[in-house]
Amino acid sequence: MDRAEHLKKRLDQEKEAGKYHKQIKIEENATGFSYESLFQEYLSETVTEVWIEDPYIRHTHQLYNFLRFCEMLVKRPCKVKTIHLLTSLDEGTGKDQHSGLEEIKQSLRNHGVSLELEYSSSIHDREIRFNNGWIIKIGRGLDYFKKPQSRFSLGYCDFDLRPCHETTVDIFHNKHTKKI
Repeated sequence: MDRAEHLKKRLDQEKEAGKYHKQIKIEENATGFSYESLFQEYLSETVTEVWIEDPYIRHTHQLYNFLRFCEMLVKRPCKVKTIHLLTSLDEGTGKDQHSGLEEIKQSLRNHGVSLELEYSSSIHDREIRFNNGWIIKIGRGLDYFKKPQSRFSLGYCDFDLRPCHETTVDIFHNKHTKKI
């Protein structure tokens, strides 16, 4: 028991010092990887601002994924006031994307959160950054969940029960990164 407590204390010290890097490999069809499961240990009361870079917040299911992520931020212990989203414009009409993001923006505003939208035609990488220094890179961005088998199947509402596409999640702190 003492060894476990010592390891936990050491891990907490590494996280605090920014020397922490965690890589999670999500296997094809794996479950138990909801946004809450992945992000909860990196969200604290000090988180007030979040930056999301994901080129694929365009189609209806991707907008729902983004909405689910925003819901998690609003109900967690963090005090998020601003969410920045950098994504690409839908090559088609973009009407559904625009109206969906505007609805999410209004809904967040009703909860005291500002959504700042920006578009880029050259964005490719996916990244989520919290103002407490944590950076999460997900190979597939927020869109790593598979389509549910039906409207009334387990996993339709609870993303911990939803099968995932294979992807890798890298988590690290900006204290231990070098910008070039």
